[in-house]
Amino acid sequence: MNDIAVRWTSRKFWAAMIWEAVLVWLLYMGKLPVDAFESLTWLLLGGYFLGNVAQKVLLKEEVK
Repeated sequence: MNDIAVRWTSRKFWAAMIWEAVLVWLLYMGKLPVDAFESLTWLLLGGYFLGNVAQKVLLKEEVK
């Protein structure tokens, strides 16, 4: 499976997209302040990024 297909089938990716959709919906409905939305979005992106980096590091260690 190529890199793009792997990315689109990743559980981390879809979990991040679903949670971001929830945050956008809450913002749209007026249930979430803009400042909280921005902070939570940055945390979500940071968690996704760190998860990917950690996965790549762990997979490289398994190969060695």
